[in-house]
Amino acid sequence: MPFSEACCDVLAAELADLGFDSFTTESDCLMAYCPQHLFDSEALQTCIGQLPLPDVTVQWVAQEVATQNWNEQWESENALTPISFGDQTITIHPHMSFGSGHHETTSQLLGEILLLDLSGKKVLDMGTGTGVLAIACALRGAEVRAIEIDDWVAANAVDNVLMNDMAGRVHVECGDASLLGNGDRYDVVLANINRNVLLHDMPAYVRDMDPGAVLLMSGFYEEDVPAIRSCAESLGLKYNYHRSQNNWVVIRFGL
Repeated sequence: MPFSEACCDVLAAELADLGFDSFTTESDCLMAYCPQHLFDSEALQTCIGQLPLPDVTVQWVAQEVATQNWNEQWESENALTPISFGDQTITIHPHMSFGSGHHETTSQLLGEILLLDLSGKKVLDMGTGTGVLAIACALRGAEVRAIEIDDWVAANAVDNVLMNDMAGRVHVECGDASLLGNGDRYDVVLANINRNVLLHDMPAYVRDMDPGAVLLMSGFYEEDVPAIRSCAESLGLKYNYHRSQNNWVVIRFGL
């Protein structure tokens, strides 16, 4: 598989778990930065060896660099991103978060959101990233709880929610599926994460879904559909359909 935005997104998401907190791309290279005290070459090699990217070979080199304001540098190179959503526009500043709206997973989920009647509905957005999906649901009339595991990404989501005047409809929290199970119930659950997290956290999603609710998931490949579907159906969900674009899948289930 050639160098692509999709490969960078997956690799950056995995590296973020190792303490890397800034990412830029140069030609055919992803530049990832982390504080020196957090760098672990063995953990990095293990991470690369376990990447869910078939036919991808990753070569890496580590180099100590002089202290810079990487966030300022990144922002100077990346402008606000306008995203067409039906007859509306969502404005996103990705900072170094995932979900600019143009990746196949995000764009497909935006298309699915347009098919839903969300007026007055309660939506849960897991792994919200930039908050683009949460904002889209809010524009459709939903009240959205958006959860993001990385604090700096969650802060970016809050900024984007404010920029799109959706603070009254989208509530961003930093955490993971352990925040669920507090009695709140949802009409729609969105989860754009990765295969392993989805398989692990799906029971928590289903537990908080109202009867008749919809679960939309993305962040995985066509070859992962059987495992995702088997897990969902074992939890009592009904498979509706799935679509794919460049091997990235969005799948819909109903309760």
